Amino acid sequence: MIPSRLSGRIDYRTDGIVTGHEHFDIVSHAGGHILRALCVLDDADLVRDVTLAMDRQWRPLDGYCRVTHGGVTQAGLWFDVEEDGVVVSARVGGQRLPIQRIATDGPLLYLGLHPLQGDGLISLVRGAGRPGEFLPIQAVTNSISPNGDEDIAAQSMVIDVAYLGETQVIVRAGAFPARHYRLRWREDWPAADLWVRADGLFLKMLWAVVPTVYELAVLEEAAV
Repeated sequence: MIPSRLSGRIDYRTDGIVTGHEHFDIVSHAGGHILRALCVLDDADLVRDVTLAMDRQWRPLDGYCRVTHGGVTQAGLWFDVEEDGVVVSARVGGQRLPIQRIATDGPLLYLGLHPLQGDGLISLVRGAGRPGEFLPIQAVTNSISPNGDEDIAAQSMVIDVAYLGETQVIVRAGAFPARHYRLRWREDWPAADLWVRADGLFLKMLWAVVPTVYELAVLEEAAV
């Protein structure tokens, strides 16, 4: 297999004004996939740096997330996925935390570290079966908050994901055939609408919790 690369930029727009962006790369190779994402939230003075390694079925192998707020590194967490758990090494608020192990029922299916392109990849776990139904996806994350910068700590969670069907989406990067999903991270939050290409490429997201429109603005596809 010749390695291939998807590179892009996702814009965050609030009232038509760009308030942040995410640059991402997905490299697919014979043994699996690598996602790298740099998320810059100008309005929140927040920078998130994420790396995820996945196998050929897009199941997580390991991941790292660094959160910088106001020019100060707030947290850095390393996730090492085992057959029945996730081992986490973290430094939060300048303090090194004890090594943590989160038990899982078999190999972890999804590691959610808050890049939007990472959100897009949960569609590959959910699939397109049983349309209209919310199905639970067992996950591990670094924060259950809108910007991923509150109560930072490795924790397990369940993400409910529904597949709603095929459609066409026009974003700044162009027009794409799309799959429409809904994601529900918490019972007290409304679900977010997510549109992705069939290969998991993030196209667009709308979420009533925040007034921001997230959309793919630039896309490059090439062999490495």
